[in-house]
Amino acid sequence: MDSYEQGGIHVHFALHIKTENFDSAIKVLNDASIDHKVIEAVNINMQKEKRLYFKGNKDNVVEFYMLDMREDDKERIKH
Repeated sequence: MDSYEQGGIHVHFALHIKTENFDSAIKVLNDASIDHKVIEAVNINMQKEKRLYFKGNKDNVVEFYMLDMREDDKERIKH
């Protein structure tokens, strides 16, 4: 699945998801046979983060991310 890169004509919106709900979201997508992509990374603050991407019925990209942006910003300001 390589259609999640930025650019082109589409809407991309991101929503925070709690860590404990991440696997359940993947299960819902799998059960509904919705193609998706998971990206795991370590951010600049050495925190592990996961993102889940899939497309809505109008081909818009939806992203669920686990990283608490407020806490991440606080850590970035310290460095």
